[in-house]
Amino acid sequence: MLEQYDREELYRKVWEQPLLKVAKEYGVSAVALGKTCRKLSVPVPGRGHWAKLAHGHARVDKPPLAKLEKVPVIYRSPVMKEKPITPQQNHSDYAAITQLLASGAFDPQPLDASARPHLLIRNSGSLLRSHTRKDENGLLLPREPGGLDVKVSEGMLERALQVMTQVLTILERLGYSVQISEQRQTTVLIDGQRVSFGLEEPIRRVVTQKPRVPNPTDRWDYNRIVTNEPSGKLALVIHSSTWGQHEHRQRWSDAKVQRIEALLPDFVAGLMRTAVALRRQEEERKKREMDEQRRFQELAQLRKDVEEEEKKVNQLNDWVKDWEEAERLRRFIRVYSANSQSWPAEKQPKHKAWIEWANQQADRLDPFVSERPPSVLDRKRELNRW
Repeated sequence: MLEQYDREELYRKVWEQPLLKVAKEYGVSAVALGKTCRKLSVPVPGRGHWAKLAHGHARVDKPPLAKLEKVPVIYRSPVMKEKPITPQQNHSDYAAITQLLASGAFDPQPLDASARPHLLIRNSGSLLRSHTRKDENGLLLPREPGGLDVKVSEGMLERALQVMTQVLTILERLGYSVQISEQRQTTVLIDGQRVSFGLEEPIRRVVTQKPRVPNPTDRWDYNRIVTNEPSGKLALVIHSSTWGQHEHRQRWSDAKVQRIEALLPDFVAGLMRTAVALRRQEEERKKREMDEQRRFQELAQLRKDVEEEEKKVNQLNDWVKDWEEAERLRRFIRVYSANSQSWPAEKQPKHKAWIEWANQQADRLDPFVSERPPSVLDRKRELNRW
């Protein structure tokens, strides 16, 4: 949602601190904020005002805020909150890198023009100086693999090689070695972590309007032609991926007022921060794997315990059912025995034999009987073999 400028608040702030700081607070450029002040008729300090105050000059009288019959309504986008520094990025390893950067340990030294170029620089230059091998965007293609990851046009090759020479010199001075990996990537080994990086010339998109009628009168009379061409700028890029709380800057590019030669110390610090992030990501990955393995073992043991418990519970329920069934049979047998005594005497042997057999069936069900009486039913499974 857009936010409206408060004229009186803006008037107070531009006289309390420089316009650049106020613009940063509002999340706009100083130029845009100056235009807003003019539209709102807010007076601002003159050129050099804050520098004069810093050198002890007397403060200029603040002109009053003019009253307007109708105050213009001007909106701005809400200020984006800066991404907070996570505890991971505030780690002691990162603090040590920041301290080294501030001490000048990563600053490049003047190159010795008489010294023999670095082997990787010589090989890369030799592979890229084939002017006829270019891709569809005009970037040089090496004759064969084996060189540094440098993707530039012919006109930027010499500068690119000088930049890579300074990067290699700083890294080797710090004790790190740069190699070409089997995947043809340029990598530096920092504290056991391989960080891949490269130098490239960004491609810019060029749109031209070409008339397709003799006397064009509107935009529909033109053909829109889109081409890609080298931008004439250089960018140092870290290709090794970090993400989430370990995410760090991965690109350093030429700008209007600053070239990447001035950004080399920060780029080297970025390589070292990336190495720390990769190591910590690997440590967290291993910890997650160990946690998952431990959890898997815990679940496996839990599954085993549950199965054993269920087996015991089922066995208990079976025992109770068998015991109840055995008791039910014995009660019936007792009633049967009592009633059979009044029956004819010639049938008593048959009744006694049946009672004995019935007691055996009850004993076969009773879980408290240690030795189950044998039965022909025990051989029933033999019938399945035929």
